[in-house]
Amino acid sequence: MIGRVRALFGLEEAGAGEPTDPEEELRHAAAVILVEAALVDGFADDQEISEVQSLIADRFDLSEARAADLVEQARPIAENAADYERFTRVIKNQFDADERIGLMQMLWQVLLVDGTLDAYEDSLARRIAALLHVTDRDRAIAKRRAQAALDAEPA
Repeated sequence: MIGRVRALFGLEEAGAGEPTDPEEELRHAAAVILVEAALVDGFADDQEISEVQSLIADRFDLSEARAADLVEQARPIAENAADYERFTRVIKNQFDADERIGLMQMLWQVLLVDGTLDAYEDSLARRIAALLHVTDRDRAIAKRRAQAALDAEPA
């Protein structure tokens, strides 16, 4: 499976080479999901992309440059993804329940950073939560925490 995910990201041909670092695979999967959140309303503005980069850098302890590179790699994959199961499976397998709720908070921060939430964005949050086995209650808690974190950010 690791080889297939690496091939998906264009890092190697499926089945070729040595297995990748599971943490790197996790970072890529999270980046794709968060970039999709930025794109789901049809337009990813600079504020949304900046939020994705910041969240990825903070969560995975990456430099801003490395996070920006990861987001750049994730964008064409997110634009062409037909489903999210392959990405959420990586996350679900490597994150415990609290970490998955934390990822949902990150997702909500990207969805809410522009001050609007449309039906497509809300639908994406519901689908990702279901794939990550995050309950409706925990999804709502993650949304409230995301809004509080955005409200606390300096303008």
